[in-house]
Amino acid sequence: MPRVSTLLPHLTITMQNTPDFILFAQHGWADTEAAIAVMAQTLATPQTLVITPNLGWWKTWWRIKPLIKQVDGIATETIAKYPQTPIRIIGYSLGGLIWVELLNQHPEWWSQVESFVLVASPIGGVDLARNFTFLGMGVGIAGAMLDNRRQMAESIAKVIPTLVIAGDIGGGTDGAVTLEETKVPGANFFYLPTLSHPTLKNHPAVAEVIRDFWQNPVIIDG
Repeated sequence: MPRVSTLLPHLTITMQNTPDFILFAQHGWADTEAAIAVMAQTLATPQTLVITPNLGWWKTWWRIKPLIKQVDGIATETIAKYPQTPIRIIGYSLGGLIWVELLNQHPEWWSQVESFVLVASPIGGVDLARNFTFLGMGVGIAGAMLDNRRQMAESIAKVIPTLVIAGDIGGGTDGAVTLEETKVPGANFFYLPTLSHPTLKNHPAVAEVIRDFWQNPVIIDG
């Protein structure tokens, strides 16, 4: 079985051999690592190092910067331990936003990253978050969810093979995030009809799309 670490609060890695790849899988808002860790395990090999940080359910309601800092510390320590090991990243919803911010801050990691998968992640800013704001001032995490990170994500997608997975339960939305809000210029795009936002975090169909992408992780020209 692959080594799976929730990594809270300290990082502990114990593998007999160098991993074939490191898989970072980050959960989203109002959640813990449990569901996405299950999907990550189905995608891992016996020699994969799976890192699924638990940010804390309540902490995901407040500010994004401490969450970014927490994952940054975990990723930095892991990558320093395995500086030549390929990296694959999956970010679900808020977890995808965290990883866009991290990759933007750490271009020195890019050459090591084989693929970047964004699942139901509102890269263009989620309009639904406006329901939780007042006079343009962010309330908790809602303020961060309004931000448009498309330019950052586009720059990443020009170098790292990137896949966007979205759901559509009707009307071009998964019930929380619209298809348009997830799109990244230069990234591969795949949408799954009938799947709602919470279902996407660990649905077998999502894992299958990721597995297929890993077989041929390409960068889209233009």
